[in-house]
Amino acid sequence: MPTFQIVFLVVVALTVASGLAAGGIVMFGDTRRNVGQRNVAERFAQIALLGAAAIISLLALP
Repeated sequence: MPTFQIVFLVVVALTVASGLAAGGIVMFGDTRRNVGQRNVAERFAQIALLGAAAIISLLALP
């Protein structure tokens, strides 16, 4: 059974990785012309937002 710390660290790592990936695609890719890159960046941003909500909910646990 995974401990709370392991679950929390995995969620934080996935959230940070998704946010960095979205930022990297937007900064270094040409998302204005390439619809595929834009869709991937938006999906990574959604995953990062969901991860942030998961982090907040994990911190609210007693």
